Amino acid sequence: MNTSTSFFEYLHLNIKETKNINMNKKVQEVLDSAESIGSVKASPFFKEGVMRQIHNVSNEKELVLWSWFTPKLQLVTLTCVIVLNIVAYTKLKEITYNENVNSFAESYGLLENNESSILN
Repeated sequence: MNTSTSFFEYLHLNIKETKNINMNKKVQEVLDSAESIGSVKASPFFKEGVMRQIHNVSNEKELVLWSWFTPKLQLVTLTCVIVLNIVAYTKLKEITYNENVNSFAESYGLLENNESSILN
């Protein structure tokens, strides 16, 4: 039992060392590749071009958002709102104060009934 345990321990340690060596190689390769990175020379107008493109894209999105609400549709909507307001105002003027008070009194049972009933 002792020999099999030591063999597995040795195998386990050997695998760990191999993984560590492989990992160390990979880390070293990444560090070496990072050292080879150099500076990039860009046009002095590069930033302005990129900013212009970003601005144009944002304007296009804004236009797409309201593109369905065309001036014709705005005019039709405004006309409908004005006509509805005129109709509501004229109906409001037709109804008199007394009619409003009577309908309120009827709904809450405040009107005196002048009709004679059979039980009286």
